[in-house]
Amino acid sequence: MIKQAITRRTPKKESFMQGVATLMFSQVLIKLLGLVYTLYLTNREGFGDKGNGIVAAGYQIYAMLLTISSIGVPNAISKLVSERVALRRP
Repeated sequence: MIKQAITRRTPKKESFMQGVATLMFSQVLIKLLGLVYTLYLTNREGFGDKGNGIVAAGYQIYAMLLTISSIGVPNAISKLVSERVALRRP
């Protein structure tokens, strides 16, 4: 009876594949929204070649900064998670 009460209180853990599917879905959604925004912006009347040039230059800077900033994030998260698991503090 006590064992049943304990199992009812523990929250349902998300499986690894559910987490992977959630991340994949969010990445696809982000890419689709970016595509819609880019298509709208480049085809907007009055935007022209000058506007497209500004967007392209800004995107190059954005892509470089995104790459630099995301290099260490997965490693840091992995380290923090493994540290918590080792200390048995989920």
